[in-house]
Order: sequence, then structure tokens, then C-alpha cells
Amino acid sequence: MGRQMDEYLEVSKAETRPRRPMRREKSEGGSWQAEKSYLMQTHILDATMRCLVNIGYTQTTTEKIAKEAGVSRGAMTHHFKSRAEVFAAAAAHITDIRVMEYDVAIKEVSQVEGSFPTLGGMLQTLKALQSYYMKPSFLAFHELLRGARTDPELNKVMAPLEASLDERISVSMVTRFPIWAEAGMAETGEVLRDLVMHTLQGVALNPSPYLQGDRLDRLHEMLAKTAMNEFRESYNRMLGDKPQD
Repeated sequence: MGRQMDEYLEVSKAETRPRRPMRREKSEGGSWQAEKSYLMQTHILDATMRCLVNIGYTQTTTEKIAKEAGVSRGAMTHHFKSRAEVFAAAAAHITDIRVMEYDVAIKEVSQVEGSFPTLGGMLQTLKALQSYYMKPSFLAFHELLRGARTDPELNKVMAPLEASLDERISVSMVTRFPIWAEAGMAETGEVLRDLVMHTLQGVALNPSPYLQGDRLDRLHEMLAKTAMNEFRESYNRMLGDKPQD
């Protein structure tokens, strides 16, 4: 985990290059010029994500994005007329990357979808999600959320994207552990998802030199045990039994 923390703090171009590029518009057609324009836009949006990770939302200007991308200001403004426009496009681009990274992360979990929760499956899920939140794209997305707090136009873009990502994870968790969605279990499942998500996101947003390795493993183990204990108590109540002391 120490190496992963270093990679998170010092983002290279290779680490932020997405495996799937920005969304294509159907109207682009199949011409070489359209493809060239598409690739340049993707290149600029990758540079925008690196800037967001390395210098933050406030310091990310069109000039710095152009410099990071290695393109002229003219080339930059040809594709994106303003800072607001490039941030709106970057938000969609980064969301696509987050979705892709989530799908990759969750495939690493061996817990069979729909099976009864186990401590091992819960712990493996937590570790996969922690890896997902340690990606540079998460920090870039969070920087845009910070900017959206005081920028109404950016907020209009970010609000539905954030909601869609949260919904995707919630649905995925319920798919893997459907018992949490049953009557008598839903409230506990909702609170446990909140506990897990906010804890893992907090670790990613505020990386500390001591919260890695064995110590981070112990945090994950405690979260997994807490989730399973709460699950058992709720399950017993649902069956009409009193929880064991």
C-alpha cells in the first residue's frame, strides 16, 4: 500500500491516461479530421485531469492545461472556448474513467453475487473499493466537486454525475449482498454503505504516512467486522430473534 500511496501523490502522465477515452458524439462521423479532433480533445482532457490532481481546481487554468498538454493556446481554444467548457467536458471524461475503474475493481472480488455475506467477502470488497478510491481520477473528480460548491454552472454538471456514480456503487453493493435490501435490513445496509464509503474516501482524500500497510489492513478488518456484526444483529431481528450478546 506504501507504493500505491506514492503513486497517488505523484501522478505521472501514464497513471492518468485512461484506457477508455472521452465520450464520442454521434455527429462526429468517421472522417480523419473528426478522429484527429477527437484524439486532441481527449489529450487535452487527460492533461486537465493531471492538473486537477497535481495543482487542484483553483490553480487549474486554461494556460496551465495547454502547457501540461503541450499544445498552443490557439489549439486549446479551438477545442474548448473557456475554462468552464473544458471543465464540463473533463467532468464527463473523468466520470467515464471512474465507471471503467469501478468495473475493473469489483471484478477482483471473488464473492459470488447474491450469496450470503461473509467476513472474507466483505473484507475483499473493502480492499477493492479502497483501491478504486486511491486512483488519481477520484481526486480529480473530488476537485471538480469542490469547485462546483461555489460555481453554479459547474454544479449543474457535477450534481447528476456524482449522483449516478453513487447510485452505481449502491446498486452494485445490493447486487452483491441482496439481503441488505430486504425489509428489516434496508436501513442497516444503507448506514453500513455510508460508513464504508465515507471511511474509504476519507483515507483516499487525506493520505497519511502512518495509515497504510498493516495499519490500513487493520482498519479494513475492523470495518468488515463491524459490518458483519451489524448485519447479524439486523438479520436476527428480521427473523424475530433477539441478537446474541
